[in-house]
Amino acid sequence: MTKKGEDRLPIIHFTSHDLSADENYTVWCQATDALFDIDFHGADHPVRFQADLTSYSMGSILLGRTRSVAQRFSRSTATIARSGIDHIIVQLYMVGGYHGHAGSASIVVQAGDICVLDCAETFATQASDFENLTLVIPRAILETKLPRLEALHGLVLKAGSTWNRILSQHLLVLFEQAPSMTLRECERIANGSIALLAACLQGEIEARDEQTASASVTSMVLQIRRHIDAHLSDPALGADQVAARFALSRATLYRLFEPLGGVADYIRARRLRRAFFALRARELANLRISEIAQRCGFASMATFTRAFKAAYGITPAALRSVSALNPTSPALHDATQGEALSITRWMHEITADKSG
Repeated sequence: MTKKGEDRLPIIHFTSHDLSADENYTVWCQATDALFDIDFHGADHPVRFQADLTSYSMGSILLGRTRSVAQRFSRSTATIARSGIDHIIVQLYMVGGYHGHAGSASIVVQAGDICVLDCAETFATQASDFENLTLVIPRAILETKLPRLEALHGLVLKAGSTWNRILSQHLLVLFEQAPSMTLRECERIANGSIALLAACLQGEIEARDEQTASASVTSMVLQIRRHIDAHLSDPALGADQVAARFALSRATLYRLFEPLGGVADYIRARRLRRAFFALRARELANLRISEIAQRCGFASMATFTRAFKAAYGITPAALRSVSALNPTSPALHDATQGEALSITRWMHEITADKSG
């Protein structure tokens, strides 16, 4: 089922017409294992399972089309830790949609919408019968072009909006041309696609900010967040220091950060997030965990371990022992399952390409 011409794009394709419902479900779960936990049996109405998938490896990015039935998708802290994947996924829903939560925020996606999910964050959604295009981009690529990566999780570009029309047409054409595209062509086009994606997402973020807060408040919060990220290694970083740095009262600072869960919780979450990525980074493999904790502003190893396990459901030591490039996979029973698992391999390959 994998077709690989001399210089054509690697492709993986399976369809429900070629498999029994049980085989189809098994292959589907394996193909999406690095991204989602699937719950089909808990969906709203019992039907025969069906899932068709066509996916292309386009060098630094992945693009695929999926058609399937109603089911639940989730990504827990345990899945994040197990998978070793922190990519950004962008989905255009041509048919159907979903509702649920991205992190702590509600999200509703309808036909024609484009949604963005950060695989370093949690989500839980209930999808209807659907057909979509999914673009997978390594975090390291996008963060060089988009200064506010943390604003992406749960972002929805509504059908009919300017940014949606531009991006959806590009994704549709990109997928349509993928079968005839050469690897060399893809390398050039992928860079342009990522630049266009970043521009559209930035435009949508700015439009959302204008609707939810004044420009001055948005600018102030962004400055404070950048300051926090730049000083995470300082154990003294806290509400008092931040308030003094920006000449704000504690009450004003707390009010600004209330939507983010509060100042202290935000700082702790950013420190834990940095530690999470540091523990997965191959170039930091020689650093002791205690050194990583210190670099992330934790004065006590015990405090760090407790906070990390509470956030991710796994200890720092256990996370480090998980090989990001060699994820545990079930035994292969046939070629179909093997090819489904190769999507997970692709996920890790584009991570490796960008991490060294």
